[in-house]
Amino acid sequence: MAKQERLFTSEEAAYATRLTLFSFRTKVSKLGIKGLKQGRKVFYTKKQLEDVYNGIPSKKGKAARRKAIKGKGAAKRHKA
Repeated sequence: MAKQERLFTSEEAAYATRLTLFSFRTKVSKLGIKGLKQGRKVFYTKKQLEDVYNGIPSKKGKAARRKAIKGKGAAKRHKA
């Protein structure tokens, strides 16, 4: 039987990461970390708390590529 992982409420998680609740929620949002939701409460795993503390985002996004405008009148079209 697998050992169940401990889940922390947002209040406990903020205390564990040495942040205020407001700062913790802001940091979680910016890092894109999604907790386990049960009703209005949100729970986080220890691994997620370590990522919040170290500032590691949940997923590394790809850099958006801009499509180059080619052609003779490209500069004129781009000046709007």
